[in-house]
Amino acid sequence: MSKSSSDKNQIVFGYWAIRGLAEPVRLALHYTKTPFTDKLYVQGEGPEYSRQEWLSEKQNLGLDFPNLPYLFDGDFKITQSKAILYYLGRKFSLMGKNLNEEARVMMLCEEAHDLRSALSGVCYSPKGESKEERKKFVETTVSEYLQKLDNYFGKYNTKFAVGDAPTVADFQLYSYIDSALLLDDEQSLVDKYSNVKRFLKTINELPEIKDYIVKSHAQLPINNKVAKFGGQIIQNK
Repeated sequence: MSKSSSDKNQIVFGYWAIRGLAEPVRLALHYTKTPFTDKLYVQGEGPEYSRQEWLSEKQNLGLDFPNLPYLFDGDFKITQSKAILYYLGRKFSLMGKNLNEEARVMMLCEEAHDLRSALSGVCYSPKGESKEERKKFVETTVSEYLQKLDNYFGKYNTKFAVGDAPTVADFQLYSYIDSALLLDDEQSLVDKYSNVKRFLKTINELPEIKDYIVKSHAQLPINNKVAKFGGQIIQNK
């Protein structure tokens, strides 16, 4: 992973120094062995939790809709996490082999995004500080999503989420399921869903991203410092 580059055509990916909504994109870039500049913005410490590092640049980057994450690919500039992921999916042929598979890829990405949104709703609210509320979230919302995904994986019975080759859906699902499971203090929920557990193992062991997951992915917090939960590094056992 390149941190800086003089090559104006190299991809630049900007986001907070967390997993958040960016990690599926980082996984896709590492899987495709794409050189890129990983522009990490650091939120200030509390109680202010300043975003000035980002805000000082926000309006000066030539973005149509300034936001994080953003991606520069040469002169092309885009924001919105799923738009970036789909762009890279098409650029690197990670959107399935036909129209139906592409639709399933996007469906799974949307489903995973819904899970991540629900997760953020807990982590950035006072509920995130409560062990009881986190346990309730795991036993209800997370369990419901995992059951649906377990059924899906069992129905299609393919090596990856859509077919026998990785797509961007694999990286979105892996990242957001992995983040949600960090709220499971007992680290046992995933054992109830054998298809999901197998899927996570398959992605975790992909040679192209295996080292990145251990050395970088696992060393990033899932949320920003202002969050009530996940603003510090937490690792699954």
